[in-house]
Amino acid sequence: MQRSMDELLASNRPMRVRSNHALEHATLHVLQLNGVKTRLGGISDMGGFWIYGDVETGVLLEAAREGLKRLGEGEKELAIHPNCGTNYALGGLAAGGMAWIGLLGARGNPRKVFRRIPFAVLMGVLGYKLARPYGPKLQEQITTNADVSGLEILEVIKHDVMEHTVHRVATRLR
Repeated sequence: MQRSMDELLASNRPMRVRSNHALEHATLHVLQLNGVKTRLGGISDMGGFWIYGDVETGVLLEAAREGLKRLGEGEKELAIHPNCGTNYALGGLAAGGMAWIGLLGARGNPRKVFRRIPFAVLMGVLGYKLARPYGPKLQEQITTNADVSGLEILEVIKHDVMEHTVHRVATRLR
């Protein structure tokens, strides 16, 4: 028997995080489209997401509501963000892995390692470049879920943490 998306979200914590992650990205896209130019970042969890950066609480709430509405209307591309940590993590892993491959064979010999550093750097850059198109695909398939049916925004609360503005956007399933 097939379960509804609401049942899956309620019972599946990673799925809830993925939906909140998609809403976080949609909110950041809407803020940018509405002219907010300040540097912002975010992190998602089961109960919603955090936005780090100087943005007015009311502006953030309206952007989150619009992002949720647009995702619900099928604008799945809003769930993917070019500055997502997924992109950077994948690029870093690929760069590090390729650089490690570039150092294989040096077997701890300092002279050999030193001679291989330019090759390892080149391999690292190549790994990063090769991974770039896969970050958004990874977001789409694994780290976000653009199906936000049943998700609702409860509140946005502003916190001042060590002279920095942080907002908590709390969500729940209806």
